[in-house]
Amino acid sequence: MFVAEGFEDIVGESPALRSVLFQAEQVAPTDAAVLLLGETGTGKELIAKAIHAKSARRDRALVKLNCAALPRR
Repeated sequence: MFVAEGFEDIVGESPALRSVLFQAEQVAPTDAAVLLLGETGTGKELIAKAIHAKSARRDRALVKLNCAALPRR
């Protein structure tokens, strides 16, 4: 089982997962905002927490927002 350094809560071996972890590793040290999209139960929050933990903002609060819960105008 493949476990990437800094992503211990995320395990898997698929090329798709390796690609996601590579991208997370690339974006973590930047000041960019990240929008994670996917079906329920796909691990979006795990990826968000991992990016946050590897970022310069790791000592500050992680703000999670469920866009589907926002009312339409």
